[in-house]
Amino acid sequence: MHSDKRKFYFTLLISSLLFVFTLSCQENSNPLAPPNNDKLTSFFERLTDSLIVNSKVPGLIAAVWAPDQNLAWIKAKGKSNIATGEVMKDDMKFRMGSVTKTFTYTVLLQLVDSGKVSLEDKITKFLPAYTKWNDITIRMICNHSSGIYNYTDKSPTLAGPVKANPMKIWQQQELVDIAYPEPLYFIPGSAHHYSNTNTIIAGMIIEKITGNILPYELKKRILEPLKLYNTAYPADNFMWGNYSHGYSWGENETPLPDVTEVFNPSYAGYAGALISDIYDLKTWVQALVKGLLISSSLQTERLNTISSGEISGYGLGIANLGITNGKKIWGHAGTIFGFKTLAYYWPEKNITFILMFNNTSYDPTILLLEFYDKTIKFVEGKL
Repeated sequence: MHSDKRKFYFTLLISSLLFVFTLSCQENSNPLAPPNNDKLTSFFERLTDSLIVNSKVPGLIAAVWAPDQNLAWIKAKGKSNIATGEVMKDDMKFRMGSVTKTFTYTVLLQLVDSGKVSLEDKITKFLPAYTKWNDITIRMICNHSSGIYNYTDKSPTLAGPVKANPMKIWQQQELVDIAYPEPLYFIPGSAHHYSNTNTIIAGMIIEKITGNILPYELKKRILEPLKLYNTAYPADNFMWGNYSHGYSWGENETPLPDVTEVFNPSYAGYAGALISDIYDLKTWVQALVKGLLISSSLQTERLNTISSGEISGYGLGIANLGITNGKKIWGHAGTIFGFKTLAYYWPEKNITFILMFNNTSYDPTILLLEFYDKTIKFVEGKL
């Protein structure tokens, strides 16, 4: 009998607790509801609308993916073709410029993983003709601490020769040979200076080791495994499929010239010639930052950065930006005639930022940092 009473009171207690729990859930308006991101997306809209109205950028594509915050904001604004009035679309292809570097260096790091090359190997082990650079290592060309002259800094700038002979097919060694007679910026390993020449050298070393051209290695090692079907290394000056036009040679021209297919991108070569779209770049920058294609130990080294400015650091073919209270987004920026691109990923919060402008007169980094700052406030509940 006492046992029956105990069972009765125990059942009553459980029922009461369940009732209280159910009531508390009803009073708390759906605690599992996703956060309201209207303020954040409204900010994105105003900022990009203002840019189209108040700058010389004909069109842009901007995207912020934050699945843990119930956010996928993807917008194309302005014109993709000034002459025809065609509007920008989010699936359009574009030239990605120096975001190409992240692909080239990843292949080189894969060769490090396989034991074909060491980060401490001298570049002259593979390119013995450049004897003046016999103290420069693979690591130094990856993090731009080599001091090697940037061939695109050559005065007059390379835009002059490219505009004078836009269809010229530049051999990669020819680009390195522009830099070779120039003095080093500093003692190798002592500082940082971003140099396109470093990445051209990286591509040449890949070819020396594998016996294949770099575009083949990129396709086999990155594009096919990650199913990046809208990304390719161009064989000539033409774009393909659905693409945005790009405007300006990087000068203050009026009216803006359409330079989409009027030059051969081999002048940017292994440092900047790839074509892609925002969806492929989303897949790519996440794989890049997560280290999906190289070993975890090498990825740790890759993300070990050296100072490259007040707001950024540079690792082995990857940059970080927006360092605020220890928070970092990782990826790369790119510029080539007619286009500017940014692809960054915030791994701690699983947030991806992609921006493309079809004009080179405005720096999208400013916009990215605004996006990032507001996204931090949103995630932290301060917006």
